[in-house]
Amino acid sequence: MNPFAKFFQSLAAFFGKPSPKPPMHDLSELPILRGDGTWPWSAHVDGDDIVVINARATCFGGSNDPQDSGETASGIPTKGNPTLLACSLPMIYTGSSKALRKALGGSPLPKVPWRTAVEIRSGGKVLTVPVIDLGPAKYTGNAIDLTISAAKFFNPSATATRFEMRCDFRIINGAHYLTGKATYK
Repeated sequence: MNPFAKFFQSLAAFFGKPSPKPPMHDLSELPILRGDGTWPWSAHVDGDDIVVINARATCFGGSNDPQDSGETASGIPTKGNPTLLACSLPMIYTGSSKALRKALGGSPLPKVPWRTAVEIRSGGKVLTVPVIDLGPAKYTGNAIDLTISAAKFFNPSATATRFEMRCDFRIINGAHYLTGKATYK
């Protein structure tokens, strides 16, 4: 067990409360998910969760995104929904659409159910949001997209076309959905 986990367990025992998740830093003993190896980032399995460290996040959706119709794979629209706090993940796609296979094929992330919780950390701030869409595409190099409201939580001047940040994120219970399509290394 790493020193962070031991510290949090000792605090929890002292106060009689369940141990919170330790900070996402020591990944040396965690299994790595690389997908087919064509994505520029990897993920780690941390107990029931999947963790991505130092990911590039961008923004999508809303009424002013020229590259987005506002429709999502989950059916939850981003247009006309300016307070929507949510994210999109490039989960592996193995279906018949050539465009989606090109955009998402070989992803390190398994397909998780819509509304699965994702905890995002950046600049000392933490936000937990549901997954509502597929993407960003492999060619972008990005590991997560945030809705405009979620992006504004981290940067109040964020827009669909002007937002980028580095973050860590945790897909809560995401490891439950790993299959043979994801590669452990």
